[in-house]
Amino acid sequence: MSEGLVMQTANTETHCAMCRLDFLGTGVCPSGKTHGYVAYWPQGRIEIYRALQAGTLTPTEQLIDIADTCTLCGACDKQCSFITNRRPMIVQKALKEYVEGLDRRTIQKTPSDPILKELQHIVGDKWATNDPAILTAYNKTILTPPPSPHAYVVMPKTTKEVSDIIKVAYANKIPYLSRGNGTFLSVALQTLLAGPVGISKGIVLDMSRMNTITLNKDSTTATIQAGVTAFDAQKTAASQNKRILTGEAEAFLCANVLSFGIISTWGNTYGWGADNYTDVELVDEKGAILHHTGDTLKNPYATNHGPTSLTLRPSNIVTSMTIKLHEKSSDEHALLLPFDSLKDAVDFSLDLARKNIGLSLAILSSKYFSDFICPTKDIASDFEEVIAKYFHINYLVDIICNSKDKEYVEKHADVIIDEPMMRTFALSTPKLASMKDNVLLKKIAQEDNPIKTLFQGPMKHMITAALDPSAEQIGDAFDVDLKDFFTKLYKRSEMSNPIWLHEFRILPSRMLRQHMFMVRGGWMTAKKEVILKAHEVLKEVGDKYHKEHALGFISFLDSGKIAFLEYDYYYDHTKPEEYKNLNPSIVESLTKELTIDGYLPIEFSFHKGLYRKEQVFYPFPKGLTAEELQQFGQMIQQVVGG
Repeated sequence: MSEGLVMQTANTETHCAMCRLDFLGTGVCPSGKTHGYVAYWPQGRIEIYRALQAGTLTPTEQLIDIADTCTLCGACDKQCSFITNRRPMIVQKALKEYVEGLDRRTIQKTPSDPILKELQHIVGDKWATNDPAILTAYNKTILTPPPSPHAYVVMPKTTKEVSDIIKVAYANKIPYLSRGNGTFLSVALQTLLAGPVGISKGIVLDMSRMNTITLNKDSTTATIQAGVTAFDAQKTAASQNKRILTGEAEAFLCANVLSFGIISTWGNTYGWGADNYTDVELVDEKGAILHHTGDTLKNPYATNHGPTSLTLRPSNIVTSMTIKLHEKSSDEHALLLPFDSLKDAVDFSLDLARKNIGLSLAILSSKYFSDFICPTKDIASDFEEVIAKYFHINYLVDIICNSKDKEYVEKHADVIIDEPMMRTFALSTPKLASMKDNVLLKKIAQEDNPIKTLFQGPMKHMITAALDPSAEQIGDAFDVDLKDFFTKLYKRSEMSNPIWLHEFRILPSRMLRQHMFMVRGGWMTAKKEVILKAHEVLKEVGDKYHKEHALGFISFLDSGKIAFLEYDYYYDHTKPEEYKNLNPSIVESLTKELTIDGYLPIEFSFHKGLYRKEQVFYPFPKGLTAEELQQFGQMIQQVVGG
């Protein structure tokens, strides 16, 4: 195999962690499932191979086991092809070949030390290590290089074990930090946020083994441990015809609640933060086990309200959470409303939010939408160009609602893309993307309302026939050896079912195709002028620093009183020089956001997910003055380490 292709694949690893979910029904990596540590999963072995080639990792006995236990089953190729269009199997093979070429007689066992022995006494010899091969797999997702000889990874199974581990850290005066699935850290750790959100030495608590889900007798709640992913929690809820408010599929749900409060299109109905749990078990910095429930216990993750409350690292570890299950109805419909201008999309969605219309409600940018539904990055780029250029679709109001609310939307919306047409889109993106120079589309684009011509007139049936939606069309977009697999996959109804796709959120990781993105944005009073101002500020900074940037989505809380806006700055994480643009853009966008009245940047809601939304967002702060901004700039420098 070509070493250049191997390294290109290895260097574009994004640590999305989707290889750890059985979202395609193929089963997950048997080595990772058995051995737990990230090093045994495809993403970890890729990081190890990169380190070996760079000369920053010396082979160890554990490395032999990591390579030998890979079965080359190919599950990772299918999962990664679906998400990022990458083929990680070639790196897994290259690692095995590298290890096979080693003289194993020269490989020494990593020496133990007193702290490691204490940790192994708590969790068992297998589940605590200081082996450099294991540690290397956590670089970019919690451990900041260069590798430290004083770092440990521990995989606890119980809250008692977490408590005992923290007591060891406290007694030995060494830092510790829990790691979820690494998804947020993989984005942040290479930027100026590395210091505040990661550690260079100390104890990493990998929570993956804490993966028990218990459905409670009241049938309205489930108790989950800290290593339960959003995808698996949702799967369990769905088996009871229930739904859980979740973030991205691969995130550990407890970590997502406490870190972000769950930012979701479903917030319009299911709320945020403490709206979705009834009890939290946590361990404090001395190892004491506490419960956070009701209104009386002070939120251990809270700092002061408003722009003085910036904190990027939690002081305590959540080990389990009792979360609410929301009843699903058979009366649910999905609708997309296309808009040319953001102003019009905001007007319409605010009206719906204030009337509590929409179980799920959000404004999506055309880029966000295209990235999600298209099978490859190139198809997504061409698809977005077609819908923007010919259909004048730059934004879409995305709704899941009941029949009564559907009637209201149909009565007031100019154009609706209904579920059958949404399925047509999902199964014909390659064909539509190929029509960039189509004569018919050029003619339609000259109409006063090309969207209406296409979707609500006689042209609707013609365009559907021309697009020829099918699973075979999607299958053809993938590599030849995977064509049959993906054709069968897309014949499953859920793969083009907008309600299922919203619920399980397996598509957002497609934003990580070959590059990374830095999330900007925040919470605000849901007024059109504030929303548009926030978008304008973030777009201006994006224009200044980045080649590629776009609105992600806008969602709503509290009967349309609160809006959340995500804006994404994309960057090539394989090029160190791109961080020279990215880092100042983070600081400048944050600084400019703080001048907006009624706006709270996302950083100021970090680690407040155990609060109720009323405690975090009301009242929204006024914009800072020039003098206050200067003082705040000094605080930012202290938080991010200069």
